[in-house]
Amino acid sequence: MSSKAVEIFRRTRGVQLLLGLRHEILRLQFLGSGASKGHAFAKSLHGRPERNYCFTIAFNTPWVIDVLTKAWQVFPTGTTLVVIDNSRSQEARASIEAICARRGVAYFGLPRNFETNPSRSHGVSQTWIFHNIVKHLKPDMFGFIDHDCFPIGPIDIARRVGRKIGYGMPLHARSSYLYKVAKDEPCWYYWAGLCFYNFAAVEHAKLDFRNRLDMGMDTGGGNWPVLYSKHPGGEFEMARLSHLAVNVDGKSAKYELYDGVLFHVGGASYRSHATNPDYRRQLSDHIWKTYLGGIQDRLISI
Repeated sequence: MSSKAVEIFRRTRGVQLLLGLRHEILRLQFLGSGASKGHAFAKSLHGRPERNYCFTIAFNTPWVIDVLTKAWQVFPTGTTLVVIDNSRSQEARASIEAICARRGVAYFGLPRNFETNPSRSHGVSQTWIFHNIVKHLKPDMFGFIDHDCFPIGPIDIARRVGRKIGYGMPLHARSSYLYKVAKDEPCWYYWAGLCFYNFAAVEHAKLDFRNRLDMGMDTGGGNWPVLYSKHPGGEFEMARLSHLAVNVDGKSAKYELYDGVLFHVGGASYRSHATNPDYRRQLSDHIWKTYLGGIQDRLISI
């Protein structure tokens, strides 16, 4: 059977219903797995004076966690960084936990996640964190940043949220989907890699960070029906996207930059922009030398 035929078959209503049931079973199984450990971890964070938290989900790539944790030390963000590990590799988990220990960053290893699709795996991990850690921690503000998205200058994230419901990078449903709300406002959602919320505003919402491909939305789109659709867009603060040209060993590439200060390497876990190991090594050197004061503080070489 050709790949096109397989794709058409997967899109049939019966197959979609079966896939949806499979995803829901995995979601419910995962949300209940290790819940008590999540509650205990939240309790351990209660002893800290900080009230604003930024969670990042690590996935098999220690070198970006090395960069992120150092950047959080160098540049003030108004939040406390917490690393939640969704890595499949036990070697990667051990390395990431060691980095966090060296840098004094709270670390928590998620239970085994049976989702194999990276987008769904990331989305259910964020949902697990909200329901099993955040709702028991009860912070003033919390949110998520991609593990390969880090500050290259100061940014007060808590201030960006302010009195609004949230702050993040907005994305819209693909134009081929005609789901609309009043006044023809298209469906939108915060990118899962940059989304922060006033806890009091979402405490009782059934947040779901999974994708909603049926509505043309990727990871984070599951929050459209339970949160974003219920409030005017003006109640949310929107980040702005620009691009930064980086020249590494004569190779120039554009990287995403949010609000002029959050640098996104992009796809570091499983579909790296730079597939050449030498380029990744040179990019890492560039990041450390340009933004983090030099490679002498680097814990992981690639």
